[in-house]
Amino acid sequence: MKKPQPNENEHCIIAVYADDKKGLLGQILNIFNRRSYNVNSLNVSRTDIREIVLITMEVEFPLDKLQGLLLKIEKIIEVYNAIAYLPGELILNKVGFYRVAIQLMSDDLWLLLQKYGAIVSKVFEGSFVIQKTGTDNDLHEFYNHLEGEHLLSFCKSTLIAEKSLVQLDKYFEMVGEEAAV
Repeated sequence: MKKPQPNENEHCIIAVYADDKKGLLGQILNIFNRRSYNVNSLNVSRTDIREIVLITMEVEFPLDKLQGLLLKIEKIIEVYNAIAYLPGELILNKVGFYRVAIQLMSDDLWLLLQKYGAIVSKVFEGSFVIQKTGTDNDLHEFYNHLEGEHLLSFCKSTLIAEKSLVQLDKYFEMVGEEAAV
């Protein structure tokens, strides 16, 4: 893998813990939009603490700007913590949904589903939906096997970086200890 140049955009995962307040997502996205950085994937999930959400973004920007971006995000009042994961640091799974025509149903398809760990999740009149979990490469490889006139549509979910699931009570204890010093 070639080493990125300082101003070359790279994929990075950013996880943000914040209070669930109106307009927060707009403030965070504005930081990226002002600089014309791409946000490829965005997920907002509730945590076990009712008022706090985990915002996970897959973004493209120069890695030499990373610390500045994290500081700008953390300056937003509702944000508790912003964490970045560099390219290759995480294996990120997503869920792919493939709607295919019923004519594709065959023994070969069942073998393909077994090989790739995919399942039929919904059956409609004339079509059905296949669901597969995996990395972007896994989903794309499976897509290539289905591609053709019988593949009616495809989409994939956003991501959650499992490594970003910190124990929030431990985080708040650390913050409290730092404030007391």
